[in-house]
Amino acid sequence: MHTPLAVAARPSFGAEIRGVSAEVLTTLAGIAAAVGVVAFNVGIERALDLDLLGLTFAFVIPAGAFFGGLGAASGYYVAARTTQTLPNRRILFEMLAIAFSTWVLMHWVEYATLRLSSGKFIRDLVPFWEFLQIRTEHLQLTAENPGGRAIGAPSELGMLGYAHELLQIAGFLLGGLVMWLGLTSLEACAPCSRYAPATRLLQRAPSAVFDEILTRAGIVLPSLAQHVTNAVGKHRLVGLNLHIATCPSCRRSWIRPAAVVMQGSHPVVKRVPRYDVDANQAAELSRLVPAQ
Repeated sequence: MHTPLAVAARPSFGAEIRGVSAEVLTTLAGIAAAVGVVAFNVGIERALDLDLLGLTFAFVIPAGAFFGGLGAASGYYVAARTTQTLPNRRILFEMLAIAFSTWVLMHWVEYATLRLSSGKFIRDLVPFWEFLQIRTEHLQLTAENPGGRAIGAPSELGMLGYAHELLQIAGFLLGGLVMWLGLTSLEACAPCSRYAPATRLLQRAPSAVFDEILTRAGIVLPSLAQHVTNAVGKHRLVGLNLHIATCPSCRRSWIRPAAVVMQGSHPVVKRVPRYDVDANQAAELSRLVPAQ
């Protein structure tokens, strides 16, 4: 008796090439975005004497670094959408890496272009990492009044300069992380590796309206009440959202409920697991609730 051997399926050569091309494109886009962010900062600094990437509020809020991280990781975001690369650990690592690299590049550009009063370049006198150490330990803290006028003489931070730079790095990394979370929030069909356009059907709908629409469309969502309860937690529920998405390749459709809760004075959307629907149910939903 001959027993057939189970052979693991391997991706085709064309698929491997497309995968490599997508990876190269996302990497190049990330590098281009990082260089663009630093170049823009240099232009603003020379034109207005304002270091946007170094902008920090109350010494502990690295606002400039956060937006710098967002800008640097935006290259990966756009390239991932273009190449239909779904968010994964590799993309997360690369977004964080490019955000950190932007912090390094920002200081390297300063190092490479800074001149002393004698006309000599700093880069000709000390290595980059020694320059970074000197710069960090001799950072000066300046207190200003609401009108922007300095109060008292600037004071050097000394070893606290390292804490300041760590906060800057954290700001860049946080910006990269937020951009990756933006990718994960997009609807996607994993089997087809395609992002799927989503249409909003309901926004902050009362539970009774939400249930009535689903019932009329012949849709039952098992465990939805438990998912919503877990998402709401101790917050106040103000309504339910509902989106429908359809894969552009396989045409499979699903709906994504979400709970809208109040956190303080701000409404926050808490998504719950999605549910597959068939073509008839999707059409009935679209008929009952025209896209808003």
